[in-house]
Amino acid sequence: MARPLSVCILTLNEEENLPGCLASLGDLAGEIVILDSGSTDRTREIAEAAGARFHVHPFDDFGSQHNRLFALASQEWILNLDADERLSPELLRSIRDTFDDPALLAKYRGFSLDRLNYFLGKPIRHSGWAPDPLVRLFRKDAGMMERRKVHGRILVAGEIGRLSGHLDHFTYRTLDSFLSKSTKYAKLAAREMQAKGKKPSLWRLLTHPAGMAVKMYVVRAGFLDGREGLFLAILYSYYTFLKYLYLYYPDTPRPDGNP
Repeated sequence: MARPLSVCILTLNEEENLPGCLASLGDLAGEIVILDSGSTDRTREIAEAAGARFHVHPFDDFGSQHNRLFALASQEWILNLDADERLSPELLRSIRDTFDDPALLAKYRGFSLDRLNYFLGKPIRHSGWAPDPLVRLFRKDAGMMERRKVHGRILVAGEIGRLSGHLDHFTYRTLDSFLSKSTKYAKLAAREMQAKGKKPSLWRLLTHPAGMAVKMYVVRAGFLDGREGLFLAILYSYYTFLKYLYLYYPDTPRPDGNP
């Protein structure tokens, strides 16, 4: 059944993640649109073999890149996914049922869902990672990505419904992936703070990392996630330290536009 739905995915060297993401869609999508920022692996080959429309644009920040991606969609509705995310069977059924119900599509301008995040292969149910409600399904003419350099949300003008099931997010499969993404995201976050006029602060540099660790492990009950909860608290403390450190030592963006 053809649905007025564009599945939109950003990629950069996602040959490992993309096949699983695409396989989880079943026959859901009316089209698949991918915006890549310069992959050097088999990402394009995998995408085109699945029938996706593949476009390339240099990366500047997540907000701008997402909105470019959404503009490429030709269908009335957009489902935004990351390459390391998978629709659970229940979520897939819920989206199908939604498109089978014209009254629901007429009533709502977007739909939220729950995301279940994995760290080193383990689902994290506390630590501030859960619950993790997100709007990912929305009408193209009613939604856009928040204009932030990192960690933006999809903003929808209108009433938002709710989907059952969850989105599996296999983030940080290895420690190296966390460390490399932490550096990238910390640079982007520091640039955003600079753009808002925030100045370097030794006090924040010394206190905010420790505060983040306490917040995740104690306040957000990270201790219930076992050793992974402890590791996450320490690693996010490191990320917070990097973010404030880059305010002192801002670097120049690479020529290809990537952080």
